[in-house]
Amino acid sequence: MLVKLTATYFLTTDHAKSRFDQPVLINRATDQAFLPSDAFPAYDSWPVMSAAQVVAKMKSWRDFSGEERRLIERFLGIQHQAEAPTSKMREDPGTRRSVSLKALSR
Repeated sequence: MLVKLTATYFLTTDHAKSRFDQPVLINRATDQAFLPSDAFPAYDSWPVMSAAQVVAKMKSWRDFSGEERRLIERFLGIQHQAEAPTSKMREDPGTRRSVSLKALSR
């Protein structure tokens, strides 16, 4: 998969530097590949920053599809956790049923 971030930079998993389906950032002009922790100046006017910081900055410049966002988040190391239940639950040892903590405190 390929996600075009700018005219110069894109993310892809189809590169020799990509391991275990981890995307890499590619500079189209130089063909350099960057892992999230690699530091470099993305543009002449930018300071040296990690590739993850570069991608985080670029991702705010336009809307991406769901699949593109997932690849960007994978590059950035963002992991989604399952939604927590709306009320706190605990197993009642006497009945082996889940009950609300509010109910236990009465």
